[in-house]
Amino acid sequence: MSLSIEIQKKEKVSEQRQIKKSSDVFELKEVQEIKDAVQEHLLFLGLDNRNNIRNISLLGIGTSSEITIDSKYIVRTALVTASEKVILVHNHPSNKLDPSNHDREISNVINKLLTVYNIQFLDHIIVCQDDYLSMEEIKAIDRNYENYKTKLIDNVILIEENLNLKEEVRNLKEKLQKYKKIVKEDENEFE
Repeated sequence: MSLSIEIQKKEKVSEQRQIKKSSDVFELKEVQEIKDAVQEHLLFLGLDNRNNIRNISLLGIGTSSEITIDSKYIVRTALVTASEKVILVHNHPSNKLDPSNHDREISNVINKLLTVYNIQFLDHIIVCQDDYLSMEEIKAIDRNYENYKTKLIDNVILIEENLNLKEEVRNLKEKLQKYKKIVKEDENEFE
């Protein structure tokens, strides 16, 4: 028998990079490389359950004023890298740290999508030349956010749960019928 087992590269404990606070993210060399860029860059940080960095990926490069990324690529990267937690980082070439409406919306939708897979969305950090902003720290990520996309996600989850419950009820009915049949046979045997 031949097994295919996914093996993760093990770093020495002394070489592991751990994120304890948002300033740790700003100090990463990969983040320092994008903070001065003239185009927006989006980085994905995948962490294990102890906040050790498992993966850093550049997910996209945009224009001088925005970056558009399909949320499924963020979720896919989280799943493929077996990330337990996710932090997004992007730069603002304008050097203004205020999160845009798009920054807020993508953060809220990603939070909802990752929750479906039991992956924790920790933060979305915006960086510029000399500073950074943690959307989590300023409470710009709405953990109860709803729009048509998130309602669709909720509905799909409810449908799946409903189908699972119906299957469970069907199996229980079958077991009950078998049990009733056995009890009836036993009653007939003792008459």
